[in-house]
Amino acid sequence: MASLDDLPQILDFRHEVIDSDPPSRRFGFCRTTDLTGNGRPDVIVGGTGMKDNLQINGKGTRFPNYPRILRDLVGYKSANVFWYENPGWERHTISTTNRIGVGSDLADIDGDGRVDLVAGQAWDGSDVYWYEQPSDPREPWPEHRITDEYSQYHDVRVADIDDDGEPEVIGVAQSEEVLFYYDIPEDPTESPWPDSHKHVVTDSARGSGAEVVDIDGDGRSEFLSGTSVYHREDDGWRREQFVDGWDDVRIAVADFDGDGAPEIALAEGDSPVHGTHMGRLAVFDPTDWSWNMLAEDLFCPHSLQVADFTGNGYPDVFVAEQGMGEHESPRQLLYCNLGDGRYKKRVVATGVPTHEAKIVDLTGDGRLDVVGKPYHPGKHVDVWYNESNSE
Repeated sequence: MASLDDLPQILDFRHEVIDSDPPSRRFGFCRTTDLTGNGRPDVIVGGTGMKDNLQINGKGTRFPNYPRILRDLVGYKSANVFWYENPGWERHTISTTNRIGVGSDLADIDGDGRVDLVAGQAWDGSDVYWYEQPSDPREPWPEHRITDEYSQYHDVRVADIDDDGEPEVIGVAQSEEVLFYYDIPEDPTESPWPDSHKHVVTDSARGSGAEVVDIDGDGRSEFLSGTSVYHREDDGWRREQFVDGWDDVRIAVADFDGDGAPEIALAEGDSPVHGTHMGRLAVFDPTDWSWNMLAEDLFCPHSLQVADFTGNGYPDVFVAEQGMGEHESPRQLLYCNLGDGRYKKRVVATGVPTHEAKIVDLTGDGRLDVVGKPYHPGKHVDVWYNESNSE
């Protein structure tokens, strides 16, 4: 069992802005994967495109955004899904379709051996797309519509939710309070996908977060969204809500205590701006749904990641706070897991608002780095290189 003395007293992360003017007004998802095959994870970012109305000093007006209109007319639309090539961070365009939100995932949809991107539109859009990675990822990615039936796809996942041995595309449509999934059709390029491939988990719950895992050890996968576990049964899905009073959450699943069974970490990602109190962070034990509260004073911790930073074999919990134009000193925090129910808080970085950050080794040195961007305001994409305990 680790002791407090074993943990690094100082975490040393070097901040670098890899893009000081990315082409969007608000930024939804952030994903990492090696697109070029060089062994280095690249970074993919999605956003909502340019404003329909003109902005002056950061505030909206009633006047049309003529630069956007002119760019659209001449076919020079600004990118709203783009990726950065590691190393060097050259930016490449994936899509110019507007209003891409938070919901996204990476998976090989067409079975060609290349990872594709699945992403849903934000609050003012009704589409979920999959973007087909070409043989050269620097070339245009064909866009295919999966569905346009719902809206505000806060979360999208690709996983085998029904245990049939094949992945499904799962969506959380917050406006309609629908949780659904699609079987991938034989020809996934048909648009939209057939209604016969759609299944509804529930049409009466506002979801946030989407994870698929056998949480109770019964041999069947459960679907986690919000503060509920959805159990698949012969006649449909049974909802089990394991905690009340939590605002919209981010979800991470890991074996935090080393007992061989998974636990659930929740962070209230939009609290207090769109919630009822300061954001909380806790780890829940599915055996009796008791929880270990790690923090109750967070500002919109919409980044929640789990990884072993300290090397003691136990997953640590990382969160990053947003700014939302209200928080002047947003933090990135690491809760180092000692394995016995105790966690020691360490500060990774301060002062840069961060949304949907990801933890990944960007340099190949074996240390976990951080990549992220704000939601709004602010236009930048950031990397924090982990130089802790370096020589």
